[in-house]
Amino acid sequence: MNNRMISGFEPQFSVEEKIVALRRCSFLKEAPLKLLAASAEISFERSFERGDFIYAKGDRADRFYVLLDGKVGHPEVQAAEEQFSIATEVQVPGQLFGYAALVQGMPKRVISARCERATKVLAIDGTKFQLLCRQYGREGYQLLQHLTSTFAAHELAVANRCGWVSIRNAQKVYDPFGRAVVALDDCSVEIRPGEFCAIVGPSGCGKSTLLNAIAGFDTLTDGIVYLDGNWINRPGRTPKPGPDRIVVFQNGALFPWATIKENLIRGPVAQHRMSPQAALARARELLAQVGLSGIEGLYPGALSSGMCRRVEIIRALLNDPRVILLDEPFRGLDALTRTVTQNALLELFDLSLKTILFITHDLEEAIYLADRVLVMTARPGQIKQTIFVNLPRPRNTALFSAPEFLTLKDEAIEAVHEEAIKAFAAGDRELA
Repeated sequence: MNNRMISGFEPQFSVEEKIVALRRCSFLKEAPLKLLAASAEISFERSFERGDFIYAKGDRADRFYVLLDGKVGHPEVQAAEEQFSIATEVQVPGQLFGYAALVQGMPKRVISARCERATKVLAIDGTKFQLLCRQYGREGYQLLQHLTSTFAAHELAVANRCGWVSIRNAQKVYDPFGRAVVALDDCSVEIRPGEFCAIVGPSGCGKSTLLNAIAGFDTLTDGIVYLDGNWINRPGRTPKPGPDRIVVFQNGALFPWATIKENLIRGPVAQHRMSPQAALARARELLAQVGLSGIEGLYPGALSSGMCRRVEIIRALLNDPRVILLDEPFRGLDALTRTVTQNALLELFDLSLKTILFITHDLEEAIYLADRVLVMTARPGQIKQTIFVNLPRPRNTALFSAPEFLTLKDEAIEAVHEEAIKAFAAGDRELA
């Protein structure tokens, strides 16, 4: 926590004085007055001495700040100023900094904030502010999304981390047999670079529809999907599938007429990213990592289903996408094979730290694998609940009996069961 770095507290401003201070912020000056007043209520003043760190790189991002007076520098940016297009310091009253606290998923700081001279700020709890924005309709959502996009640009510039998926107010309406079916409605979620995010929910809730919209396989009726700040799916435009997103399907997609070697190296060689020799060397390295050494000369038909899933995940990594999308890839595997394959995925994730979106019906699987589990409502699909999985990595199967794991599992069961009852009562079929 940042309290270890605090020099002291300032006497409390009145709510009116805080609103005036917030109005100086270019992001907040056009916000509804009621939202500003509510934000002022949850803000408080803090005072720092020269040399104090307001937060350090790697700290948990729980608050964002509006400068009242003073000067704040970002040491990591200042050390390599020529590399970055973002501000190296904050010194104009009203400037906002600490954007990471405004993003779902409890992100960590990617840069530090150090006081270059005595500094006063308004500190605002990021989680509470997110909730406030969602209470103020479209204006609040737009403000939050603008702030989120700004942080995404900062994180990409500073940490060189790509793979940020931003789904905003997504809606998908199918019309089977002339009857409109709303699969998704006003569905929004942010998935940060390097995050392992799982989505669960009752059959027909729109999990696969959401994944297909990100992959660019299906159009949206409303809303928009961004990848690292660039749109990849929006109404009225052809979606943009691409090698920056790789999908691993439930039924498998290895070419049966090609050897494992040919399946693995085809993508990176065709994209001119790697030579055949380099691709094969990397493929062998990853195969060994998950216990599949020496199989590159075999055909997929000679492998078990679990082995094929591991090969597909390795193929996805070799193509170096920004995001890997997995649509129930382990469904149908027996319990032992499923566990082995889950552990292989965890090992590969720990090595690559790619952004992963994982669709599953298995709640234990979701909690075991993910950093965050999103529970979707019955159709029309929205994000009902977020379960933060604060379990240490690397993980192993001993977690399945840990009290904290069982608590998270019970929370997920309760949330999904409630939606499954609604879906059953409505007679939903698995259209999405």
